[in-house]
Amino acid sequence: MTGHSIFITASIAAGILSQLASGHIVMNTPTSFNLNSGSPLLQVGPLGDANPFPCHGATTVNSVTTLTAGSSTPVSFTGLAVHGGGSCQFSITYDYPGSATDPAKWKAIYTLIGGCPASAAGNLPAGSPDPDGRADGPHCGNDSGTECMRTFQVPIPKGLKNGNATFSWSWFNKMGNREMYQNCAPVTITGGTEDSAFYDALPAMFAANIPGQCTTGPEGVLNIPNPGKYGKVLEQPHAGTEGSCAQAGGIPTFEVGNDNNNESNTGGPFVSTSTLDIPSAANTTPASPSPSSAGSASAPPQTPETAADSPSKVNTENTTSCSAEGAIVCTGTQYYGVCDHGVAIPQLLAPGTVCSSGVITKRK
Repeated sequence: MTGHSIFITASIAAGILSQLASGHIVMNTPTSFNLNSGSPLLQVGPLGDANPFPCHGATTVNSVTTLTAGSSTPVSFTGLAVHGGGSCQFSITYDYPGSATDPAKWKAIYTLIGGCPASAAGNLPAGSPDPDGRADGPHCGNDSGTECMRTFQVPIPKGLKNGNATFSWSWFNKMGNREMYQNCAPVTITGGTEDSAFYDALPAMFAANIPGQCTTGPEGVLNIPNPGKYGKVLEQPHAGTEGSCAQAGGIPTFEVGNDNNNESNTGGPFVSTSTLDIPSAANTTPASPSPSSAGSASAPPQTPETAADSPSKVNTENTTSCSAEGAIVCTGTQYYGVCDHGVAIPQLLAPGTVCSSGVITKRK
C-alpha cells in the first residue's frame, strides 16, 4: 500500500493520536526555534539522522525570550508521548543560534532526575492539538501533577554572562527505545555578569544515544552523570541506566536554585545518596499516580495502551512503511506521519499547512 492511497478521517486520526509515538514532545515555552514558523516547522521526534543534534538543526527565530539571571523561567511543553516521563536537563550555550555539535559547548544549569516532562504510567490521553496541528494532552500547570504535562520553574544562575544565548531542553525517556530528545530556544540573558567564568565552570550537558556518543542502559529513570549543582530528584533513578556512559555514582544531592535565588523552585524533597536506594531497572513498576495538585488542568488518569511503546502491537492497516526514524512522511498533501519504529500513521494536518517532500510548511 502506497502512502498516496491512504485516506483516513479526522476522527480516526484523533483516536490514533492517543496511542501514537508521533505525539512526542516539543518545548513551547521558552519559544523554540521553528515552533510556529520556519521550514520545516519544529516537529516531534528523537534526535537522529532526520532530527540532527543540536536542536533538530532548527534556527528560525519566532520569538526571543528574556531570561533574568538570579530569577527563574517557566518551561512548558506540547505533546502526548511522554513514555512514562524520564530525566531532563536544561542547558545554555552562547553559540547563537545553537549549532555547536560538541556537547561540551552546552553547559547544564539545571537537572531533573525522573518526573520530566511528566509522571505517567505511559503516554497521555489526547486532547485538542496545538495551532500547528501537533498532538497535545492535559497540562498540570505545575511540576508535581500526574498523568499530565508538567511545567517547570528553571532557575537561571546569577553568574551567567549577559548576552544572546541558546537555551536547551534535553530529555531521556523512561520507557521505550533508548533515545535523546532536544529542543532549543533563542534567549537573551540580562542581570548577570560580564565575564564567562561561572559559565565555563558548569558541567557539560549530558548527551547520549546519538551518533558519536555513548548509549544509555535499559528502560528506567536515567541517573544523569555529572548533573551539576542545581536540580531536583523527582523520582528514584534506576541502577544500570547509564549503560556505556559515565557512571553517576549514586543519587545526586542538589541545591534548590542558584546562590541568589534559593526560593525559585518549590516542590518535593531534595534527596541525597544516603536517603534512597537505587532500584533495578529490570523491576520497574510504575507507582500508583497521586492526585494532581489543586488547580491542575489534568484529566482523570487513564490507562495507556501498550501499543504506544510496543510497535509490534500497532495496527498497521493504515500505515506507511518508512526507514528514517523521526522523519516526516507525507501522505498526499493533507496527511502526515512521523516515522516511528519503521511505521508512520497518517494524521490530518492543521488547517493552513501542507506536507511536501517530508517538510510541513505554512500554506502559501
